Amino acid sequence: MVSSTSPISLIYVDHMNKAAGETNHRVLIHTATVYAGYLLNSLICKYNLKPWAMKIVLLFLVCLYLPAQSQSTKKVLIEGDGAPLVLLNGGTADMSVFNVHSKELSRKYKVIRMEQFNIQYAGSGVLLPKNYSVRTESEAINFTLDSLRIREPVIIVGHSYGGLIAFDFALNHPDRVRSLILIEPPVFNLAEKRNQSPEGMKEMKALSKQFTPQAEITEEMVKQFRCELMNCDTFDIRKHPLWPTWLKQKNRLRGLSAVSNYEVDLKKTHQFGKPVLIITGTQTVPFHKKIDELLAAEFPLAKTATIPGGHTAINTSPKEFIECLLRYLE
Repeated sequence: MVSSTSPISLIYVDHMNKAAGETNHRVLIHTATVYAGYLLNSLICKYNLKPWAMKIVLLFLVCLYLPAQSQSTKKVLIEGDGAPLVLLNGGTADMSVFNVHSKELSRKYKVIRMEQFNIQYAGSGVLLPKNYSVRTESEAINFTLDSLRIREPVIIVGHSYGGLIAFDFALNHPDRVRSLILIEPPVFNLAEKRNQSPEGMKEMKALSKQFTPQAEITEEMVKQFRCELMNCDTFDIRKHPLWPTWLKQKNRLRGLSAVSNYEVDLKKTHQFGKPVLIITGTQTVPFHKKIDELLAAEFPLAKTATIPGGHTAINTSPKEFIECLLRYLE
């Protein structure tokens, strides 16, 4: 997969055309910055612009480009053909976490993996904008679908933070959604509005508030975050096989304060008239179980399902997750 050091200005599409055999097609879609360069070069050649005139043109193009920053598109990976199905990974995972799922689902669907900006920015060593939010991510889905010329409603699947982003996108763009599948989205504000305080939620919300878009993430923060998602009472989290990876990728936690700051719109939730499936890990933490239960009661057309495992059950039990998803969609 092509990697990006400028995730705002580029979208990468990796499309496997199965009908044509084993050929991989990588399409690099340039946004405003690249087109601006072409335009400037054409103007210089055609009109033999003087240096002062070039500066004016450049300033004009910059003024056009800067507003477009708020309409950023995501890095994506596309496999298969059929009805579009969008996969959104969790808050500290990248799109590779769906490698197995995409391979299977792409037999029937056009699977579009979209990577969150907090992952892209952490990978390129760039700080997120101070005003980064869930809405930043959800609106980018809208712009990305436009850039890919996908007009039909999509099936959107989101895990954890990706589930919260999918939730916000669906509420604000219901016409673009065919079905909504949520796996343990941290909609803390819903529990608060329903006067619920499940075990662990208060602690996780307080910890998440520290993960501001430009925070300095420490080893202790990583430890606390992981221990909120699994029981660390009986073992040292630093002995976990994934601990070196979690520590190396610690800056992916930047921006997750967006979770704690999110305000749910109950009116839009009650008005959402598309099918919803809420999937919960059988051994997940109590606050995720309770939030999923509350969400199911708020949507008019919600169904629920469970798969073996904890908060990362979609990864530890991928077969069960894929079967559960396909049964629901068929």
